[in-house]
Amino acid sequence: MLYASALAVLASTLLTVGLYFMKREAERLPSLGGGWRLAAWWAFIRNGWWLFGLLLQIAGYGLYFLSLRAAPLSIVHAALNGGIALFVVLAVFGLGEDPRPVEWLAVVVITVSLIILSISLASAPAVSEAEHGTLPFSLAVVALAALALLLDQQPDRTIGLSTASGLVLGLAAVYAKGLANGIGLTADAALHLLLTIGANLVGFAMMQAALQRGRGVVVMPLFATLSNLVPIIGGILVFGEALPSKEPAAVLRPLAFTLAILGAALLAGFGERSGPALSRPGVSLNAQTGPFDGAQDRLRDGP
Repeated sequence: MLYASALAVLASTLLTVGLYFMKREAERLPSLGGGWRLAAWWAFIRNGWWLFGLLLQIAGYGLYFLSLRAAPLSIVHAALNGGIALFVVLAVFGLGEDPRPVEWLAVVVITVSLIILSISLASAPAVSEAEHGTLPFSLAVVALAALALLLDQQPDRTIGLSTASGLVLGLAAVYAKGLANGIGLTADAALHLLLTIGANLVGFAMMQAALQRGRGVVVMPLFATLSNLVPIIGGILVFGEALPSKEPAAVLRPLAFTLAILGAALLAGFGERSGPALSRPGVSLNAQTGPFDGAQDRLRDGP
């Protein structure tokens, strides 16, 4: 269990630092819209620092997948949560972001929830049982993601995109756990592989769009908290990972979940929700070369 937790912490570090570089470079690149402007992605792929961040993300995901094979889903994602605090530090000192008091409060609440969750891990859940109820769980998560997008009426839909991406990426982690639990090349393993790849791609696209439109101190804690809560809940509902039955873990674990949801709700309700998609001081989009020459305004303002 200690080995899996160490892998998860290292994975979290790589994922977070990679995300920092991707966020930093996204502010200098053409708008992705809601994440689906395929032409704009070409500028991202040609950006060296963004690609470096992507490579760190891939390496982190590889370590994350290895940790899934050695520990329950809820344990792994509890260890991953530390990346939220690290990213906020990088956003403040590396990106020059200045969180408002309510946003600091939300980050503190989320951080406290992670500490409580870590303490509760002294009583580890039962080993994952056979997978069950994946379809209704998936439909419920997808419905919540669609609802988040529909309810966000702000022009940039930063909160909606952040919420939806967190939910979908969390669902991808549930599929990844099913894939990690599988043995051999079977039809079930192939299905889990396709679902894992598909959910990660959709969640990644929405996450990049949210990072480009909003501030990292709001977007990242929101989608990261949800992408970690969904697998923890999925571990309980889909894989039968039991909640601790003895105190203090029996009290601390539900308290940690409640505080994490409260922190995410504070960011969703009071985080920055309006204004221009990005201010990109000192950056000339026309400096791009290739197929984007003369097309930057169209990519930024819409088709």
